[in-house]
Amino acid sequence: MENKYKLNIPHKGRMLLIDGIVDINFNEILTFSNIKKDNVFYDNSENDGIDSYIFTEYAAQTAAAYNGALENSTDDKRIGFLLNIKKADCYIDKVKAGNIVYIFVKETLKDGNIAYYDGNVIIYNDDIKSIEEYKNIISSDNIKKVMDCSVMVMESSTKNLEF
Repeated sequence: MENKYKLNIPHKGRMLLIDGIVDINFNEILTFSNIKKDNVFYDNSENDGIDSYIFTEYAAQTAAAYNGALENSTDDKRIGFLLNIKKADCYIDKVKAGNIVYIFVKETLKDGNIAYYDGNVIIYNDDIKSIEEYKNIISSDNIKKVMDCSVMVMESSTKNLEF
C-alpha cells in the first residue's frame, strides 16, 4: 500500500498500531493497519485475535496522525491523551491476523487543546485509495464493521513537556 503522507505521531515500537495514512482532508483522515500476531494486543489463545474494543486506541492514534499531518515540523509532535470514550459500539468479538483494518476518524469539535472525534473501523482486505472510496464502501451492506466510536482527546506539544 502506498503511503502518500508521513505518519507523524509519537508512538513507537509495538505501541505504534497504525501502518500508514491513506488519505486526509479538511477534518477527516483514513488510516490502515495490517493485523499481525505480534501485535501488543493480540490474544494468541485458541480464541485468537484483537478484541474489537481495542480499536478505540486505533482511532485515538488516527486522531494523533491527523494532528501530526497538520504540523509543519517533525520536531513538534502532538501527543494525544485519550480522556474519554463517549461511545464504543462493537460489532464483532475479535479481529484475526491476516486482515487489514481501515480506521476513519472525523474531528467533530475542537476547543483549545481538547478535540472530539467520531470514527469507525472496518475489515477490508483490499486497497482503498481515498476517503471518498471508503465512504462508498462503508455504505454497502456487505461490509464487515468492527466498531463505531466517539472519543475525546487532549492534545499537547512535546515541546512543553519535560521527560
